[in-house]
Amino acid sequence: MVEKWCYFFKYASSTSEEDVRKIIDSDLVIQRAYEALNRFNWSEEELRTYEKEIKRIMDNQAVEDYMKKKLDKKLDKKGDKKGRWKSLNLCYRKEIH
Repeated sequence: MVEKWCYFFKYASSTSEEDVRKIIDSDLVIQRAYEALNRFNWSEEELRTYEKEIKRIMDNQAVEDYMKKKLDKKLDKKGDKKGRWKSLNLCYRKEIH
């Protein structure tokens, strides 16, 4: 593990994508470090596109969380605990799509 980090700090800027995949193996932390470093080489348009996609993902997650809370409140008022998850899926799909 230490060797991977030493290699990262010493050669990160000159490492090819193929070499990165070999080095990363299954190490998520090293992968994230390379991705963060790679962003510094993006154009303004690429960076904006990336940020828009991250925002879209976060917005969708917020909507999903809101719908789950809304359904939970609705089911709590009715006292209906049975089938909560089945109802959640059906209601969520109905209101979002």
